[in-house]
Amino acid sequence: MKKLLYLFILFINQITFAQEKLPFGEIQKIQSKVLGTEREIWINLPESYSNPKIQKVNYPVIYVLDAEDNFTFVSSVVNKFQKGHYQEMPESIVIGITNKNGDRTKDFTHLNDKKFLEFIQTELFPFVENYYRVLDYKFLIGHSLGGYFALKTLYNYPETFNAYVAHDPSIWFNDFELIKLYQNAKSNDFKKRFLIITQVGESQNVGHLQDHYGGIKTVHSLISESNNQTISYNYRQYADEEHGSVPMIGNIDFIRWMYDGYRINIKDVPNQPDLIEDSFKAFSSKINFTFQPQETYIHLVANYLVKQKKFDLAKKYFEYNVNNFPQSQQAKEALENFKD
Repeated sequence: MKKLLYLFILFINQITFAQEKLPFGEIQKIQSKVLGTEREIWINLPESYSNPKIQKVNYPVIYVLDAEDNFTFVSSVVNKFQKGHYQEMPESIVIGITNKNGDRTKDFTHLNDKKFLEFIQTELFPFVENYYRVLDYKFLIGHSLGGYFALKTLYNYPETFNAYVAHDPSIWFNDFELIKLYQNAKSNDFKKRFLIITQVGESQNVGHLQDHYGGIKTVHSLISESNNQTISYNYRQYADEEHGSVPMIGNIDFIRWMYDGYRINIKDVPNQPDLIEDSFKAFSSKINFTFQPQETYIHLVANYLVKQKKFDLAKKYFEYNVNNFPQSQQAKEALENFKD
């Protein structure tokens, strides 16, 4: 019995230690005047962020509510999708907003959502912009009541984020407040924002879950039937998922949908010299924001072209990095080594 107790205490201590270190990032704390308490946020930075040999640049930001449940998984997906020869998204910073010293039921709903949004807009954003190199291009990911908050923010203050994710949102909360809002979806100006709503399968539409299920279906219909050209909308339903598991596959599908057109087949580049430039131009036009190929990606492409003996095209991309990232030691060395 004593041995079991010892192992249990050791296990708990290991969990606590792991939480303090964070397997995918660092912890920052903000003393919020708006909320009247200290709020903790978690940050995951791409590998290139601290690479001394490449030029310092700014990154898009993904804000994740309920960080205790969602931050690690989102960070893992982002870390996977932003690497290698077949990158599915640009290198990005993930910011997890924890519920430490907060109350998610209040913060995400009419009970305190105005102050919580004010905290994000007037304290969290400036903090992140002051301490990290970020682009003015950001997403919000929310699940359940977090999805409720995302949908309400999108409707009332769409300019806050560029894209919104509402995983199985709690539409039923506060007497179906969101249905009353989105009944006017046809005339609302969503500022060319992006939204994806995910939902559980029909098998979950039973008993006390019927209001939850039906509320999402109603908002989905209101948005999709509005034919509103100021919003790009996507809806995904997962037959085999339940409320807690929807964000897992939903986050993957969101990134792939949002960044559709970003991924380039590197094997096509040797025979299509302008493929990368043309692809990024088309992608930027689609999402209403100008993205350029990142230095780390072009470096991979140039070295791949050397292996394919496409030396003229390889030189073009080595020079691209030197011209677009003139402070990069890696870019200069790569071009010099290529000439040698």
